Amino acid sequence: MKRKRIIFSLVFMLIWTACACAPGLAAEGQTRLTVYEGPKTMASSPTASVSVNGYDLFVYDVMVNHEHIWNANTQPVTTPMTYFDFEGKANVKIQMPGLGKAVESAQVLPAAWGIVPQVEQGMVSFSITEPGQYTVVFNGSVNKALHIFANPLETDVPDPDDPDVFYIGPGEWVMDAIALQDNQTLYLSGGAVLHSIISVANASNVRICGRGMIDGSDYPAWNQPGSYARVPIDLNHSKNVTVEGISLVNSNCWNLNSYSCKNVTIDNVKIISGRQNGDGFTFQSCTDHTVTNSFARTWDDSLVLKNYSGSTKGITFKNIQVWTDLAQSMEIGYETDKGLTLDPEISDVLFEDITVLYNFHKPVISIHNSDDAFVHDIVYRNITVENAMMQGDNGFNKELIEMTLQNSSWSTVRDEFGSIDGVLIDGLTVVNTVNGKVPASRLSGQSEENRITNVTLRNVNILGKPITTLKEMKLSIDDYCENIVIE
Repeated sequence: MKRKRIIFSLVFMLIWTACACAPGLAAEGQTRLTVYEGPKTMASSPTASVSVNGYDLFVYDVMVNHEHIWNANTQPVTTPMTYFDFEGKANVKIQMPGLGKAVESAQVLPAAWGIVPQVEQGMVSFSITEPGQYTVVFNGSVNKALHIFANPLETDVPDPDDPDVFYIGPGEWVMDAIALQDNQTLYLSGGAVLHSIISVANASNVRICGRGMIDGSDYPAWNQPGSYARVPIDLNHSKNVTVEGISLVNSNCWNLNSYSCKNVTIDNVKIISGRQNGDGFTFQSCTDHTVTNSFARTWDDSLVLKNYSGSTKGITFKNIQVWTDLAQSMEIGYETDKGLTLDPEISDVLFEDITVLYNFHKPVISIHNSDDAFVHDIVYRNITVENAMMQGDNGFNKELIEMTLQNSSWSTVRDEFGSIDGVLIDGLTVVNTVNGKVPASRLSGQSEENRITNVTLRNVNILGKPITTLKEMKLSIDDYCENIVIE
């Protein structure tokens, strides 16, 4: 690593009780809170002022994109984001001087939190008792929505004196690419902003952790003249990798990519991306990956599985919040055999407890088998779509659910087709839609030999109404689909 700029900051641990307790434990009624100063080279956002239990938080302006039309030269806008760690009760207060108008109303998302904030003289206040991701929308508009990442208290912080630990302290850092090798750890402390990329290639037993963020704003978008893709975390042919606690913002392309890797665990990772091809968690030809307790707001697919050289198996996405400004929220495909593999498969995939805060473009649930793979044993369980707002330049892709066996501009195999079999959607709730109507869904096979079979929809509720027939679901199927049922 080549260090170019180091600005140190401070971290405060606040103990809100007179009671003594063991480290990492809280007595009844106790609140423990960690807040982080931002780097001295950066100014807190003029858009939002946020405090927790009376302590001001540093607020970052991060790139998002409200265009729901593909634009190679799109210019993102900014929205505020902040974070802290806590256990117990956190009282949050927000003012929005940069909103351009008085705050008259506010919503805290996901709605499942059940939080009804108070709004008095432009001040928004509410309390939380559980770590997680909280998004606040003001005056019924997504413009300048505030993302609050309330982390659990940190545990298992690596030793900075360990020779196998790259320990990055608070402050703003600019570094060349960091390549981690066997048994190494990169720790990014709270209050740290790292302008770099992390590469893990042909390595095992690697950990990337902390509370800081990797910021790609120094790099122009990957498709601009003289630029190229700089993936913040890029895993390649590696195994036994853990990524936890950090945030990825302002990437110039994909965010967290895993290619031909095994046994990867991702927990409490937050992504906010507003530039071209800003896919969130994207895995190609991987096995045994788990993503939990995480967040992805992206200007392209949010949760993505593809085959680039080999098959994909054993992938779990669980307890994740998604905000998709462009493309699909949960996408399998389009590339399902980019590496021209013999008998490629994508199988044993679980999407569970997924909350889609907003889906603004193409389908929420999609399997696009655009090559010749066998896609099977795919489960979607307890999926809540708070706002299914499919619009923009999506053409015929306005569906809530879409599964197809058709060539596309991303196809590698054009003379053969695959199949889709054994898909279960168990628990799908859609709260709001763009026009207040049930959105269409579509399944389309290819031939007698290349079919979509054994798809079950169960416990579907759209706009407050249980859906019990394919007609109510507005689900169209062609002649090459078989055993498509709704229960």
